Amino acid sequence: MQFDKQNILYLYDLPKDETTSVQLADILKTQAGIELEVPPQIRREITRPFYSAMLKINDNEKFKTACEKLRYFEVKGKPCRALPFDKDLLGSNKQKITDQNLFVRKVPEDVSAKELEEKFEKYGDVKSLKISLNPNHTSRGYGFVCFQTPEGAQKAIQQAEDDKLPFEVAKYQPKDRREMRRAFNNIYVKNFPTTWTEEDLKKHFSKFGNITSVYLKTEEKGAFAFVCFGDKDNKDREYGPKAAM
Repeated sequence: MQFDKQNILYLYDLPKDETTSVQLADILKTQAGIELEVPPQIRREITRPFYSAMLKINDNEKFKTACEKLRYFEVKGKPCRALPFDKDLLGSNKQKITDQNLFVRKVPEDVSAKELEEKFEKYGDVKSLKISLNPNHTSRGYGFVCFQTPEGAQKAIQQAEDDKLPFEVAKYQPKDRREMRRAFNNIYVKNFPTTWTEEDLKKHFSKFGNITSVYLKTEEKGAFAFVCFGDKDNKDREYGPKAAM
């Protein structure tokens, strides 16, 4: 099914085991009073922690209502969000809105995305806001706020401390794609004794950092393993690559 880009609403952070097209259509009907002509199209990307979906609403007023009512919503108690199609938010175009983006740290786990937006909207209109989530939909304690204009982002940076917001606010600095490709938190290990177990590998490599998983495989030619490092609280994205390095 292909949609054109007009009046397209994208739904994000959908729980994999609990989301169906019928359910999304029912949420839209219940929360926004809108019945869809075409069922939502769910994107089931198994390598990602959540599913996403897209839906088409031809009527402009109904589309506006859906954008407002579903900006933040829940699927069986799990926080989700919706955004209208915006070419500036595409991965290939994000450099264009760098000056509008903020990185927010130390967000209390009980603060919702809607509550976070309410804290920042006094500085300017918010284009999009995301709290990073663990696979079980709990907060990772940080998020991203994108304003409609660079002035809104700059005002937030300048006044956040004076307003005593309980967060750390900084300009978002996207990493160079080449540096991102070089980042890794998983190391390949070989030429160790075939008698070693996963516990032996953990004991040997844990001095470099917290180990999240070990995969050990023994074959006729010998044994090999993958050791993965990561932050215990899943809040520091740079921890794993630093430990692996």
